[in-house]
Amino acid sequence: MASQHRRDNSLYRRFPRLHLLQAEEGYELLTSKSNKPNIVTTREGRSYYLHDPDQPAREAELFVSGFKEVEPQAHVIFFGIGLGYHIREFLRIHPNTSFSIVEPNTGVMDIFLQHLNEEDWLAGKKIEEVMVGAITGETIATLHRLIDRVSGVLVIPWLPYRALFTANLKKFNETLYRMVSNKKDKMAINHVYEKKWALNSMHNFPFILHSSDFLQAGSEFIAGKPVLIVSAGPSLNDEIEHLRYIRENNLAYLFTVGSAVNTLVEHGIYPHGTFSYDPNEYNVNVIQKVIDKQIDSIPLIFGSTVGKHTLDDYPGRLMHIIISQDELSKHVLRTSEGNKPTIINDAPSVAVIALQCMIRMKADPIVLVGQNLAYRGEHYYAEGITHARGVPASADLPRVEGVHGQQVVTRQSFIKMKTEMEFYISRAKETDFINTTHDGAVIQGTTFHNLEEVIQRRLKGSINASWLQISNESKYDPLFLKSRIAELQQDEEVFQTIMEQIHHALLKIKHKIGLKQANMLNVLFGQFDDLFASLLGNCFFKIYVLPRQRMRYEFLYSKMDAIQSSRNPMSRGEQILLYFGEFIWKCQQDYKEIKSDIREFHRFIHT
Repeated sequence: MASQHRRDNSLYRRFPRLHLLQAEEGYELLTSKSNKPNIVTTREGRSYYLHDPDQPAREAELFVSGFKEVEPQAHVIFFGIGLGYHIREFLRIHPNTSFSIVEPNTGVMDIFLQHLNEEDWLAGKKIEEVMVGAITGETIATLHRLIDRVSGVLVIPWLPYRALFTANLKKFNETLYRMVSNKKDKMAINHVYEKKWALNSMHNFPFILHSSDFLQAGSEFIAGKPVLIVSAGPSLNDEIEHLRYIRENNLAYLFTVGSAVNTLVEHGIYPHGTFSYDPNEYNVNVIQKVIDKQIDSIPLIFGSTVGKHTLDDYPGRLMHIIISQDELSKHVLRTSEGNKPTIINDAPSVAVIALQCMIRMKADPIVLVGQNLAYRGEHYYAEGITHARGVPASADLPRVEGVHGQQVVTRQSFIKMKTEMEFYISRAKETDFINTTHDGAVIQGTTFHNLEEVIQRRLKGSINASWLQISNESKYDPLFLKSRIAELQQDEEVFQTIMEQIHHALLKIKHKIGLKQANMLNVLFGQFDDLFASLLGNCFFKIYVLPRQRMRYEFLYSKMDAIQSSRNPMSRGEQILLYFGEFIWKCQQDYKEIKSDIREFHRFIHT
């Protein structure tokens, strides 16, 4: 009988990987006195039922009654399937809710699948994913895809699972929390910066064309050489004289990130270069001290999406790195040999940007200085950082392991920076990473040593930093650049046509809905889908418009599967008008705001 179910069951057709299920032992199907099937397991001589032995359906009704108000857009994840009484009841009350299932025990899932038949309650429902067994890499990947395409999550653990699978539920909740938290952070960043990235790219483009690519210019000089990445944590104050000694004797490259340049300049130490990448217009405050003092011997290594006022008055040499959010530069820049520029991933802190660069350039060792990622007493900035107000330490802040074995007070933003640094460090297996930051958080993949010890044991030779003072133009191909800009100008005309056609298609859908002509809608849906696909494939849209609407597109993307799988033409049409209509209207308004900037930029390139 089980094999027959495996051939016919709709879940097997939808999720073929369930054919590979290796059922664990310890769970069995039985029938109660009321002739209702149940699942039972025995632990330490005691029997545990996954449903009420006498009234499983009534138990499910009482359980589901506690979820009277479920957000219409929420995606429900049922942790624990049993025989599905509670899920069936939930879907009876909330029939339009999309859902997924997580079943930690393969034996339970095997019994459920054998008990299920084609006419049962799962057929045709809005099931997104089925995840079975331990939280492994495959489950995490599936969960990532799910979180990316839904707009809200409600986890519902079935009652017995809270006791029977406590550790599994805890690990799942922690994994899900991290994913949702990361998505929220990503959306918050997009909300703040999505309007700035594209405009900053255009504003900074002349500076990119008249500066050298830092990664290309420095790789042969930095490879195999020691590099210090100096951050503005409070422990930086302890290392001033050590840094002075290193700089004066050219024992290692010394690069500051963010505000740390102010502290060093205050003490008369000029680093070999300073990194800056924040897209905000007030980012210039970070280097204001260098500008005010007209120091021209500290190269500024800037991210291509940096705040647009950062570069205007900088007195020293400029060198650029192309940031992953810069769709424009990625599209139009090639070297004369046809090579794309190396891309550095956007990151939660400029220290992570610098770290990526040094790993790409094969520096060794990479030494972190002032990278506390935690409070030191009441402080988390070094002295001399005049523009930073800071946030007071408080008792409710999280704590992490410190380099001296103690617990240090930190913040969620620091934890995210730390996690990101650890990710890149873990991938650079052949590089030695040293953390010299007193009273800082442990950074996995680094070893802690005092900076004085590092000087004595690791900084034996001298480095050649003369290349940092040689002004070079970029080596990008101007003919390729102009040809790409010409293509974008042509694509702008196509973009305008597509937007007009989409507008008319939406009006037709609205008209047919008004006349209740459901039979005519499917043809219009096909036409609309083709037009929207053409929009997504249009380079002008992808370079200039879509990056400024990332968050809305993420939200729209989370709705697409549900809209396209809707079997009710009237309902599907209304959803298209609501979600796609709003997205298209916002894109149109945004295009009107920036088209003069774009056309001025195009004229600049051609002249």
